[in-house]
Amino acid sequence: MRRRWAPLALHAMAFALLLFWSWRKWPDPLVDFGRELYVPWQIGRGRVLYRDIASLFGPLSPYLNALWFRLFGPSLMTLAICNLAIFSAMLAGLYHLLRASTDRVTATAAGLTTLLLFGFSQYVETGNYNFVTPYSHEATHGMALSVALLACLYRTLRTRSRIASATAGLCFGLVLLTKPEIGAAATAAVLAACVAAYGLDGPVGRLPISTASLFIMAAAIPPLLFLSYFATQMDSAAALRATAGAWVPIFGTAITSNDFYRRSMGLDAPVANSARMLLTFAGFIAFTAAAFAISWTSVDGTGRMSARTRILRIALLALVILVMRPGTFPRALPLIVISTLVAVVMLFVRARRDRDRAVRLTPLIMCAVFALVLLAKMGLNARVEHYGFYLGLPAMAVAIALVSWLIPHLLTSWRSDTAGRTFRQLALWALAAVIAPYLGLEYGWYRTKTLAVASGSDRFYASTLDGLWQGRAVRDALDVLAQDAAPGDTLAVLPEGVMLNYLARLDSPLRVINLMPPEVMAFGEDDVLRSLAARPPDFVLLVHRDTSEYGYPPFGRDPRYGLGIVNWINERYDGVRRIGPPGAADAGMQLLKRRSR
Repeated sequence: MRRRWAPLALHAMAFALLLFWSWRKWPDPLVDFGRELYVPWQIGRGRVLYRDIASLFGPLSPYLNALWFRLFGPSLMTLAICNLAIFSAMLAGLYHLLRASTDRVTATAAGLTTLLLFGFSQYVETGNYNFVTPYSHEATHGMALSVALLACLYRTLRTRSRIASATAGLCFGLVLLTKPEIGAAATAAVLAACVAAYGLDGPVGRLPISTASLFIMAAAIPPLLFLSYFATQMDSAAALRATAGAWVPIFGTAITSNDFYRRSMGLDAPVANSARMLLTFAGFIAFTAAAFAISWTSVDGTGRMSARTRILRIALLALVILVMRPGTFPRALPLIVISTLVAVVMLFVRARRDRDRAVRLTPLIMCAVFALVLLAKMGLNARVEHYGFYLGLPAMAVAIALVSWLIPHLLTSWRSDTAGRTFRQLALWALAAVIAPYLGLEYGWYRTKTLAVASGSDRFYASTLDGLWQGRAVRDALDVLAQDAAPGDTLAVLPEGVMLNYLARLDSPLRVINLMPPEVMAFGEDDVLRSLAARPPDFVLLVHRDTSEYGYPPFGRDPRYGLGIVNWINERYDGVRRIGPPGAADAGMQLLKRRSR
């Protein structure tokens, strides 16, 4: 009984500690998360996504968050608490999947790693790359729904349950309304489940037609419901594009060829990044071989662990601690996942005659396929920071399954229980060495966040670190707007910073509320000029934003990026005041007010 409840107790303690450690320090003051607050708030006020507010992602998350706002009131903490509940459910689902394929220790290690590395993470200057206040709820909702999908697919394979198949189909349909990379990964996992079903029961006994039909029909329900809703708000062609909102930017724009995404995928230096990935994988193989050799010779003639083995274990772990740096190990994840997938498929093929044993391997197969497709979004630059907080999460779980269960399982079969246990212990201590530097980074960022921004249930804390002026500027801008703006006034924040609209509760007349280069490439500047001309805002706030990572100069300084918009504004607006650090030309905000007629 104690063993059964121990994983839950460990997860609960880690969850509570991280929550206390990071309380209200999760979002970035200006980047991304303001959109996640503003859009559902506007939907609750009657605006329609895609018609009144442009979006690069699918329609599910904004409307789900609008539902939370309707039920519990619009606030940052409403989203945070709902997201914590969703993340907890995802953790439980991931534990269930790995517990089915491996064992309790491995599932616990994967769950705790997910919690420690990804749940509350901040490893870079910008916040939002966590599951509490994500840069995109489509990422976190898509991940949670995908875990539910895999769990239902496993139950369908195990019991041939029609209810499980229909639930899996419903989850799959919802995933397709989030982000395209998660939809592609989920599709690959579904195909893997179909192949596994064929391998288990043959061409006649694989998933019955009625079960597969239920999956397909249930998967069609969420898109059809959104299509029906959008059809009441816009013409049929626009409604179809809105329903496929997550997929349209991939095929209709040049976003994916931008410098930022090429660098994010490691395609800016493919040879060097490929070499780094191979070198890191070689290091992983060297550690595995050393741990395997130590484990193989771990028992002396008396059946006890020898002194030489103890010394070798300490030396190996000391070496891992010395060489391990943040960002090192994750580079090898694509090759580790491929290796794990090949090994598990081989076990599955050998176990086909024992259906129950083979079925238990299917969750790990589906997770590995799902993880591999998600890693493709990071290309040659796999990581756990930045977008890796969701793209690298399944891959880490699969890697843990390899070193904590698969290799120890083989060692136990070939050598002894002691050999298997020794390898697992070495692997889990090495895993702790991988996690520790990230926790240090996370702690370093969170300890700088002491500046309170906004109030009540919208309050959060921003960094006071030198050079990070955004939190203080947002706080000061809210004070200025509270004095100068009257009820009913409108505010346009360019190119990014709709967090201010939400916190000040001021509507933006813009359909494209975020004017970072990806949105400009997707929607064009003419859309913004039309919005400004149709409903000139009472105030404009120009925010300095470094866009060099996209290969663009700052907004409004180049015809390619916002110069026409800034010229339009300068012709009709007067400067009111500058907000931000004094004397810094590359920081701060400029508030402008529309001239009287």
